[in-house]
Amino acid sequence: MTADTRARILEAALDTFCEKGYGASVDDIARRAGVVKQTLYHHYGSKDSLFREALTGLVNVLLVDLIARSGSLREDLLRFAESFQAQAMSEQGLALHRMLVAESPRFPELAQAVYEIWQLAGAELARLLREAMARGELRQDDPEFAADMLISLLTGTQRDMLLLGMPVECPQQSGRITRIIDCFLQAYAPVCARGS
Repeated sequence: MTADTRARILEAALDTFCEKGYGASVDDIARRAGVVKQTLYHHYGSKDSLFREALTGLVNVLLVDLIARSGSLREDLLRFAESFQAQAMSEQGLALHRMLVAESPRFPELAQAVYEIWQLAGAELARLLREAMARGELRQDDPEFAADMLISLLTGTQRDMLLLGMPVECPQQSGRITRIIDCFLQAYAPVCARGS
């Protein structure tokens, strides 16, 4: 399978799942991707595998942004935050969130799969924070908790407002992302830096 075909299938899968929920048929995905159903089963084995692969692709964008270090913790966190919000607050990100909330009671294994995939991004963010703590750029603390707190700040009430159809100012235009990162860095500043 060519990279173009693979990308088309994964995009079609995400769009179809977001639009129709996890109950979407493989026929719908194949039709949208412009391939036959057998191609999907041949390369992915099952709808569950296809869903996991499509979602992993989204998370990999975040991982690339976290792994590519600039030498500046603030710049690395800003890049991650912008990428995270671009995905989480996009129409597709919001549709995916709605679908997961709606489908998780019927498909608990789906919720578990999503949780495991998102843990990859959380673990990589925690690793970045752990390394910064070891270098003395951040105070020593639980890096997993710090990563979870930062992700919560980035979604906050803004995602809830968007899910409810309320108008929200673009985070990049409002400087919201920069303010979140600066508040986070201030909260985790080394003790000696706070006193100065």
